[in-house]
Amino acid sequence: MITNKQLLFLKLSFIIGTIADFIVGINWLLISLGYNIPNLISSFKGAGTDYRFAMYIDTMFMFGWTVLLFWGYLKPLERRGLLVITAVLLSISIMIEILFYRNLLAGIGFTLGIILRLLIISKFTFSYFYSLKKHY
Repeated sequence: MITNKQLLFLKLSFIIGTIADFIVGINWLLISLGYNIPNLISSFKGAGTDYRFAMYIDTMFMFGWTVLLFWGYLKPLERRGLLVITAVLLSISIMIEILFYRNLLAGIGFTLGIILRLLIISKFTFSYFYSLKKHY
């Protein structure tokens, strides 16, 4: 039997993820449309048609994941595995950026992006495992 508190943690994780992905999706959409603004996740400020096209493709995936996380919010207990999948993908994104792009991505914006992702990973992982705890 799951408690209201466990359900609340799951729902809160899903809504935080939905909002965060939507904000990043808007940022990436603006970049793809030619706005000269930094990427919210890495603070990278690219230029050129190739970069804008890549950001457009990324935008579609980000909005797709936004919908997926909102779908999880609707039935959080049944779909809590999405939180683990998301946490793994966020972890991979951090590892790739540090291993391959640390010279390109630097500064406070990059560091804050990693910290925010680590906080989301922690929240999602905690919510998932807390929801597995049995209460009698």
